[in-house]
Amino acid sequence: MAKLVHDVQKKQHRERSQLTSRTRYGFLEKHKDYVKRAQDFHRKQSTLKVLRGKAKERNPDEYYHAMHSRKTDAKGLLMSSRHGDDEDESLSMDQVKLLKTQDSNYVRTLRQLELKKLEKKSRELMFKSSGSHTIFVDSRDKMEDFAPEKFFNTTSEMVNRSENRLTKEQLTQEILNKKSASSIMPKESLDNKKLKKFKQVKQHIQREIQLKQVEQRMDAQRELLKKGSKKKIVDSSGKSSFKWKKQRKR
Repeated sequence: MAKLVHDVQKKQHRERSQLTSRTRYGFLEKHKDYVKRAQDFHRKQSTLKVLRGKAKERNPDEYYHAMHSRKTDAKGLLMSSRHGDDEDESLSMDQVKLLKTQDSNYVRTLRQLELKKLEKKSRELMFKSSGSHTIFVDSRDKMEDFAPEKFFNTTSEMVNRSENRLTKEQLTQEILNKKSASSIMPKESLDNKKLKKFKQVKQHIQREIQLKQVEQRMDAQRELLKKGSKKKIVDSSGKSSFKWKKQRKR
């Protein structure tokens, strides 16, 4: 006679999922996940054990292709060739990313210096005003009798020079110092100085644009080293860019 205990429905023990309040801790590992991870670990350990045994039982006098690139010194110690040194000194992907990041930071620093120089040179420029100077009077009679030389207290030659208009007192002081009025910041000299400053500003602008292009190219190369499915896109002007496929994250 069969036991009645086999007919009683047993309680099913199910593995719980990750709670919503604990989603920030990531995936909750189940027992089946642990089994896969343990099997993979033991498989790798077995492979390493086999490789260690082969390396231990290896005959150094037997021919192998690395004989052409390896030599021993007078004491019998193994010496790596130049080609072997290059292989040993090869950089990993993380090291390449770090170097590219440092290069990008250096270029960004140079670009910031150029921007500071450009800002300083721009402040030193003496731009000629493009607008009009409007003066308001109380009556039409004053408007008809208005004289700009009298209002600005300067000569007729200095009226149109809004960026370097000297008063009569300043001109008199310069004449007393045995300087002619024509030698006080002549217009030709002022234009030459402004032209020189404009050229310097133009050089800084061009250099900043070049550094910006180099920085963008370095950033693009560093992004291409990342994993993920990406697609190359070329616009109408011929510039190429990459677009990564969206991936759902846990």
